[in-house]
Amino acid sequence: MVFRTPLVNIRLHQSVVMSCVVLMLIGVVVAQDEKSEEPVQDKPVAAVEEDKTFEVPDGSATELFAFMNKVKRTRPKERTPDASKAHLKSQVEAVLAACDKVMAGKPDEAVEIKVINEKLGALSALSRVDRAAGAEGMKTLMEALEADERPAIVALLTTRKLSQKVASVATMSEADRDTFVNELFTVIDENGLDRTTYSLVSNVGSTLGKTKKSEAGAEVYERLAAAMEKCDDETLRTRAGRALGSARRLRLPGKFMEITGTTADGEDFDWSAYRGKVVLVDFWASWCGPCRAEIPNMKAQLEKYGDNGFAIVGINLDTSQDKYQGYVDSESLTWTNLMSDKADERGWDNPLAVHYGVSGIPTAILVDQEGKVVSLSARGQQLNRLLSGLLGDVETGDSEN
Repeated sequence: MVFRTPLVNIRLHQSVVMSCVVLMLIGVVVAQDEKSEEPVQDKPVAAVEEDKTFEVPDGSATELFAFMNKVKRTRPKERTPDASKAHLKSQVEAVLAACDKVMAGKPDEAVEIKVINEKLGALSALSRVDRAAGAEGMKTLMEALEADERPAIVALLTTRKLSQKVASVATMSEADRDTFVNELFTVIDENGLDRTTYSLVSNVGSTLGKTKKSEAGAEVYERLAAAMEKCDDETLRTRAGRALGSARRLRLPGKFMEITGTTADGEDFDWSAYRGKVVLVDFWASWCGPCRAEIPNMKAQLEKYGDNGFAIVGINLDTSQDKYQGYVDSESLTWTNLMSDKADERGWDNPLAVHYGVSGIPTAILVDQEGKVVSLSARGQQLNRLLSGLLGDVETGDSEN
């Protein structure tokens, strides 16, 4: 799934890109002057040009952070595993050295917090290719943080520890999960909601929503929306409705799904016309690779079950009508797609995407003949199995009795 949150760069730390750099040796070969009668003297070979990609510059904290971002975006000149590891280590060394230069300037607490996050990100990345070095660096950093009693550092460390539990939330017991979620919201109550804690809580809601604990995920999103409505970050505050939309989507199974809007052809969409059919409601965009990868299977299932009552309705998240139409024409898509003719209702601002809190595509929701949702993840073999159960096996081929 392509994940795309409406907020930009909501992360505790940025991952350092795996890559490598090989120094290119450049020499100058000087030809002999054929007209000279004197013995040819070798001219000095030009010095090897140094690769300064990872050379940490002098500068302000702002300039050094810009350098770190540039370093993390560098790509390898070779794609071999060994070269990639070497490049990553060079990236980490450069970021850590730049962090030390920022700290040498005795920055304020806000900048220091940013430095710590950069170090955490760099060391986490290093652990993927050199576990011992990454672990040792992380241990040293965490010991220093544990000894720091400043409230901002304590809050950062607490958030860091909570973030490590997010991945396992789906397998926690109900009691442990509730305790963990309450710990997250206690941090928010004490320190306010920021983009880091937003990301953590949103990931918890999303993770639970992909399990049989979707109601727990919906409750997390509702609590998150309440915190967003009163936080200081204007962007987070204005996106609270999307969190409520996510709760609404997670509660769809077994309930009716409402769909209204305008088709890409400019006509009012009539959802009632689909009653009695099994309908795949597909949130997608032409730029989405996984969306495009699913198209062949959707076509195959439509060909197989179309006469038996299967239909597809697309909710398109392209921002350009031309790009949408170009893809539809190239792939000969025959089903109806909803797409507003208003620029501010396209892309991730599609009203249905907002209403159902869709932040990652493809999101494929299957609705039964009564109009009730039976799955929030009807893709691939899952879609095929569901259709077989709802519409029965369909004979294919031209075999004769």
